[in-house]
Amino acid sequence: MNSLQRVTTALERKQPDRVPFFECAIDERVMDALLPGCDYFQFNEWIGQDNVGLNRSSWSRDNVDIIDEERGLFRDKWGVVRAFGPESTPVPVEGPIKTPEDLKTYQPPDPRADDVLGGIPEIVARYKGQKAISAICRDAFFNPAFLRGTQEFLMDMVERPRFVHELIDVALSYDIPAMVRMVEAGVDVVVFGDDYADRNSTLMSPKHFKEFILPGLKRCVDAAHEAGAYVVKHTDGNIMGIIDMIVETGIDALNPLEPQAGMDIGLIKQKYGDRIAIVGNIDCGYLLSQAPVEEVRQVTRQTIEIAKPGGGYCLSSSNSIHSSVKPENLLAMIETLREYGEY
Repeated sequence: MNSLQRVTTALERKQPDRVPFFECAIDERVMDALLPGCDYFQFNEWIGQDNVGLNRSSWSRDNVDIIDEERGLFRDKWGVVRAFGPESTPVPVEGPIKTPEDLKTYQPPDPRADDVLGGIPEIVARYKGQKAISAICRDAFFNPAFLRGTQEFLMDMVERPRFVHELIDVALSYDIPAMVRMVEAGVDVVVFGDDYADRNSTLMSPKHFKEFILPGLKRCVDAAHEAGAYVVKHTDGNIMGIIDMIVETGIDALNPLEPQAGMDIGLIKQKYGDRIAIVGNIDCGYLLSQAPVEEVRQVTRQTIEIAKPGGGYCLSSSNSIHSSVKPENLLAMIETLREYGEY
């Protein structure tokens, strides 16, 4: 099998020749430490990654509207003020929708704009049919929350429910057609990357998730499938209170099953493995960033042995290979996959 066949077989809950390695973002410093002077594509091929993408979350730092250079603040195309940090996604600081009145005159970005596809056409030209081309997109939580401010958006679910629905509709008027354009350009796997939870629980009650977020997520999943892509739903944190609803949207796979948030990969495989594939579960906090190499090998082997049987599993970190990940630990994870990942 080539990498594309390996990933799609796993996402169809079948057994490929070996467990695929699926990762959406690997920090440049980690790559350079292991393969000095490389670019992302050289590293992707060297490490044996089975998917390929833009190697960032959902944001490009090119041609941004800097409003405070000293503090690293810029205004993105949504009008959200963000701050550059050490990782691939700038942190949202302030949204433009201060009141419900602001939404009446707000114009979302144009999903037909030239910058929507970014480097996807070049990736498609280089890897189509060989590796699974992936793209991180948004569903019904992050962009509405960033436009309004996350705390305010969550409070609005209680105080202004109609406004929340309107705000989600405005965000999806960009997010869905932009995603469809990516699939039409050649993306094989759409990763909906909105996080719904922290390590303790979801950020909103299951009731509010069902009322506000779930319908938009379902629209996104259906649109991606209709366009011809597989769907991986990514959300950090403990999502056990809403996992049934997420699975029922028809996603092909769930990621990243954060172990530090109590996401038991064996339990999830047992309960949902006939309906979804699972992607992830290697802790990118303590394990990949601080643990000794032998512990990384041991945990990675245990995870593979639990999740591998019968197929339907891709190895991945519990979020991303961020700047604090020890290069030797990433290498230990991959070497363990090579040793124990074959069927």
